[in-house]
Parts: sequence; C-alpha cells; structure tokens
Amino acid sequence: MAKVSYSQYGMYSTCQEQYKLNYIDKLGTSSANIHTIFGSAMHETIQHFLDVMYNVTKKQALQLNLEEMLYKQLVEHFTKENEKMEDGMFPCTKEELGEFFEDGKLILQYFRNKLDKLYSKSGFELLAIEQVLNAEVKPGVNFIGFIDTLLKDKSTDEVIIIDLKTSTKGWSKYQKNDKIKTSQMLLYKKFYSEKYNIPLDKIKVEYQILKRKIFEGADYPIPRISKFVPANGKPSVNKAWDGFLTFVNEVFDDEGEYIQREYPPTKGKQCDWCEFKQRKLCSLWK
Repeated sequence: MAKVSYSQYGMYSTCQEQYKLNYIDKLGTSSANIHTIFGSAMHETIQHFLDVMYNVTKKQALQLNLEEMLYKQLVEHFTKENEKMEDGMFPCTKEELGEFFEDGKLILQYFRNKLDKLYSKSGFELLAIEQVLNAEVKPGVNFIGFIDTLLKDKSTDEVIIIDLKTSTKGWSKYQKNDKIKTSQMLLYKKFYSEKYNIPLDKIKVEYQILKRKIFEGADYPIPRISKFVPANGKPSVNKAWDGFLTFVNEVFDDEGEYIQREYPPTKGKQCDWCEFKQRKLCSLWK
C-alpha cells in the first residue's frame, strides 16, 4: 500500500525530480534542520498545553513551565535527528538551537498573554490532538495526514481544524495566495468530512502562524501569533482535490505502483537547500 501526504504533494509541485530521488529512488537522507526541529518542539509544547487546558483545567495549564518543556523538546528532537546523520554531520549548530530557543520563549510568552483570543475553553471542546487521517485516494494508494488540533464549537456543532505553522517572519501575501501551500487544510477538511460524515460547511479551517522574528520598527504592533483562514468553501476544496488527484495519477498507476518515467527538475530558490544539489544527484547540478 503506497502512502501519500500533503508534504509529498508539495515537493512534487516544487520539483518532480526531487520527489523522484526522495520517494521513488529512496536516495534521501535525514532532511532535518533547525527549522524542522524547532517546529516539532513548538508543536508538542503548545499541544500539551491545550491538552491540559481542555481536559484538566485552564489553571493547571497556565502553571506549566512551557519554556522548560520547549527546551527539553528541542534537545530530544535534536538528539533523535542527529542519530540519523552521517558521522561528522549535525542537523544544526548549538548557536542555532540557542537562538531558536530564545525566539520560542517569546512566542510562548505571547501565547499565554493572548490565550483568550487564540483559544477559548468556554463553549469549546477539544476533540483531538494529532488526529490521524487515512483515506484511500485510488486502489493501492492512501492519503495520510495529521491534524494538529481539532476543536468543536458546542454552540454551533462546527468543527475547527487548526494547523500550527512556525515561520521566521510570518507568511507573505504571496505565501497566503499559494494554492499548493493552502491546499493542505482543504484536503484535511475533505477527508475529515468524508470520514465522519460531517458537511463541509460545518468544518472550519485555520492556520496559526508562529513568528520567530518581529520587525520592531513597524508603525503598528505585529502579533507573534496570527491567524490565517484561506478560502475553504466547496469550490476551493474541489480545486485542491483536483490538483492533488492529478499528482497521484501522474505518479501511481492503477495498481498503486510508481510510474517509471522522466520526472523533470525545476530550478529555483528551493535548490539552495536541496540535499540532492549538494550531493550532486540532481541532473541540473552534476
């Protein structure tokens, strides 16, 4: 059974050859770096807080030492990823870990101060943390995804899918208009709707963007955490699904096996951090 995810779709849309080298040829090594380590650590820290807040008490959640938790998660994820690296290679430096930890403390401080604007316990129920989505796309191919946080508005019976995104300075207008980037939540919405037989109009989606760096000279206060809701009506969901299904059909045959064909490379900014360029495996950089 082949498994596909939004991240695979994103890589394929950026560069087909990178996708082939990574998933079909299986030549990829650990792609962890300070950004992925920090993202995982922040996710788990905030998700633990929400679990305690909704399933125990808000008071007890506010007593948690989130900074200490973040530090432990950073060390844990660094250690785990470092074990996958080749000898003499490291996913990040000690200085990077220190810098990102300090940034993370500022995000967590903002999170606590603005908690009531970000999450309300009154009238809301926590349905799940890391809700698994596993759905057949075509014979032999399943979609796998994980919803960061799933809430229910008890007054309207609406479900809210929340995805946490760590970012250096937030999402630009270009990123917010990137249909591949925002299709992640639309796919989650579709698969969750079908799995639990919930109408699409009863499911909301929301990105929460956690910013490490804030421009101090701005004319107005810039929030450390901002919400972004992409267009997610039925037409948008259908377009996201059509794009994802095109990817699946271009990669997998009717038996769920990889299609052996040319997967053209795409030269662009993404090449700067592509391991296949550095390892001279990409046809553009040999």
